[in-house]
Amino acid sequence: MSAVSDAVEGSLVVRARPIRSARIATVFAVVVLLALSVVAIILPRTADGTPFTGVDQFGVFGVGVLIAVGILSFHRPRLRADAAGVDTRGFLGGFKHVDWDLVVAVEFPPKVRFARLVLPGDELVPLYAVQRGDGDHSVEVMDGLRSLHARYGRGARGAR
Repeated sequence: MSAVSDAVEGSLVVRARPIRSARIATVFAVVVLLALSVVAIILPRTADGTPFTGVDQFGVFGVGVLIAVGILSFHRPRLRADAAGVDTRGFLGGFKHVDWDLVVAVEFPPKVRFARLVLPGDELVPLYAVQRGDGDHSVEVMDGLRSLHARYGRGARGAR
């Protein structure tokens, strides 16, 4: 699936989501859930004499579910950019919209894990959906974002 697509009448739309970290999070969440499920099953059979009931087993399994759901939050980051601006969502919370008129630069500095938007006053908006570990996918997304910024951003006002 391409991260950059032409929507209606040639307008550019860029979409992104984490790939590598989401896969790792899925595997890790399954491992944690399975491990705590096994602990919950064998809990009453421990030989130290401590009484464990079904409620204790359910509690251990419930903690496993909560931890797995927390780990799966690595699937949440999203990015959608078009002529209207950039909509981005992080690990928690909802979408944040940033108009292209506010964006000073779209950058992905070396040694930084996520891309970011630079706003006036050196305010930074991290783009958690564009991650260094995603390689060519991130390059494609950054090319699309820079193209949109060149077309609709602050410096493009006179060119419209």
